[in-house]
Amino acid sequence: MSEHILALDLGTTSIRAMVVDAAAQPRSMSTRTNSLHYPGPGLIEQDPEDLWGKIVQAWQEALHEAQLQPGDICSIGITAQRSSLLIWDRQTLAPLTPIVSWQDLRGIKRAEELRARGQYVIHQQAASKLEAAIDSIANGRQRMNAGELAWGNVDTFAIARLTGGATHAMDLSQLSASGYFNYVGGLNEGLILEQGLDPSTFPRITDTSQDYGLTTAEAFGAEVMIGASIADQQSAMIAQGCTYVGQGKVTYGTSGTLDVNTGAEPKFSGGCYPMVLRNQGERIDYLLEGMVITAGAMFDWMSSGLGLMQNVHGTAALAATVPDSGGAFVLPALQGLGAPHGNPDQRALIGGLSRATTKAHVMRAAMEGVACRVREAMEQICTDVPELGRQDSLRVDGGASQNDVLMQVQANVLGIPVERHAVTEATALGAALCAGETAGHWDSNFGAELRRVDRVFEPQWSEDQREEFFTNWRRATVFES
Repeated sequence: MSEHILALDLGTTSIRAMVVDAAAQPRSMSTRTNSLHYPGPGLIEQDPEDLWGKIVQAWQEALHEAQLQPGDICSIGITAQRSSLLIWDRQTLAPLTPIVSWQDLRGIKRAEELRARGQYVIHQQAASKLEAAIDSIANGRQRMNAGELAWGNVDTFAIARLTGGATHAMDLSQLSASGYFNYVGGLNEGLILEQGLDPSTFPRITDTSQDYGLTTAEAFGAEVMIGASIADQQSAMIAQGCTYVGQGKVTYGTSGTLDVNTGAEPKFSGGCYPMVLRNQGERIDYLLEGMVITAGAMFDWMSSGLGLMQNVHGTAALAATVPDSGGAFVLPALQGLGAPHGNPDQRALIGGLSRATTKAHVMRAAMEGVACRVREAMEQICTDVPELGRQDSLRVDGGASQNDVLMQVQANVLGIPVERHAVTEATALGAALCAGETAGHWDSNFGAELRRVDRVFEPQWSEDQREEFFTNWRRATVFES
């Protein structure tokens, strides 16, 4: 029997397939870039069939590179962007709506209405947009409540496709991001009924690591167990070995996401959000999350949108050509301002420009802005939940963590070492580790035992430099906003 595991990472901007061996070492990885559509101001969608096609292409290439066939895989782990949603026909598995991204702002008004009625929902969550998606389908509510339609995040959709419709499921890490979690282990049926929906039509709640069913030969090429499903940031927490209370990490992807393990209790902090880290049997572990909504997306936009560079891959080299930002500053907020501010109306700012400012200064200022936004989120959690303690180092991963300039700036701004995971795509690795647990490869402490660090970035600024810089950045961005 093969001991190889396939991880599918269904991100916002890209799809990754990673083959991992029984020693938790990546054997191959394939990446496909997602197409995002912007049908109006604040609206962000994806084409479900285009996404599915890229999932298939990614796993086929990863298997080919590892010289494996579908039947050589013993377990599949799936991780995905959180709180995006789509609706599909249960019988045909044909999508009936686009994928509405978690970044999409169309749920702002509905979230406000639901909060006024005692339901804590924020606009990034699926709960603020599901009704509109259902109502966009002819007889949508009637068909949904009759069980003809299914809805879910992209992981739920992928599992349905892979199993030929046999499995309609979601673990608590994904459910807690959707707005439909009741914080005692189940669905918030009060909210569902408030929206005129039927709880029985919602995805079945599952453990993070369990047998989700077999793929069909038609969908995957062989019958293979799906052994795990977990939200993307939580998956990175697993790979980073953040198994003890107070341990945290930042994943630098489209967003910059700070997550801190809070143990068996959900904790609350201004502008930050409690979610499930993972659930297994009767045990539920929680985390507290502060999201910098615009992180890697800022560098991508400055490269392609502003035309500062041909592509995003050379941003670190460009920023490294100058020792500082030359007085320029950036507030990264292309889709609103996340933790701790929680302001969906705020937009990005670029200022402090002079005739001496170059594109290298502006790019470096963007990196400084992301680093400062991470510090804001960390300080808010430390202030509101002091029992979690202060981080003595920061574990990092994600595509933008490969940017050495950004990582050094982050260490300087925080005043603590920044430890980069040897596998920067820790989100995919975490899903593989969870699927390997189901396959019996290792136990639940696997993340901490298998974690490897690629490089440690030590802070190079004095405390006076650090505090002066952060104070000046906040003064500039607060004044302008």
